[in-house]
Amino acid sequence: MTGVVGGARGPEGTRAVLFDLDGVLVDSYDAWFAVVNETARGFGLPEVSATTFRATFGQGLDADVRNLYAGRPRREVEVAYERGMRAQAQTIRVNPEGLPALTALRASGVRTACVTNTQDGLAQAVLDAAGLRTGFDVVAATRVGLREKPAPDLLHAALAALGVPARAACMVGDSRYDAEAAAAAGVAYVRYDLREGGSLRATLRAATGVG
Repeated sequence: MTGVVGGARGPEGTRAVLFDLDGVLVDSYDAWFAVVNETARGFGLPEVSATTFRATFGQGLDADVRNLYAGRPRREVEVAYERGMRAQAQTIRVNPEGLPALTALRASGVRTACVTNTQDGLAQAVLDAAGLRTGFDVVAATRVGLREKPAPDLLHAALAALGVPARAACMVGDSRYDAEAAAAAGVAYVRYDLREGGSLRATLRAATGVG
């Protein structure tokens, strides 16, 4: 189901929209499944089943290290992911409504941020390759010192950089990690999943009046 959860327009109106990356702006599910298993094989670990991957997709690098590659240093996993995603770049599907939606928001004075559990360097590379980086005022991605969603840290960092209070923002996401992070940050949540085939622009218009 795609739509507004709890109403997205705060008392000040919507001054900022925060977007998840994977599952909202790009469909990288198959790419990540391949990368996760390539990483596991490289570490001499059992492959990750489709069921396990489905249950953990989007949880973030630190959670992957704990749950999928126990005992491996974070940096080793980070490097393996960057290498693997470069090889999978052509399999990532870009939401064709992504850049037009971002452009419409910014033209209306609404600020934009990408808030993702993908590691920072890789998130920037994906956004650049997808032609979406110029649509964002801020990118808040996983790095040391910021907890991943469902903690609110990345949303707090994005809002601070944008200079917008939580009550005047909404978070567009596709997973429980996004929904829980939005609730923890006091930000309205708008559910949208690219893989379900709905319209991102229509979802944004329903939530914010812009898109």
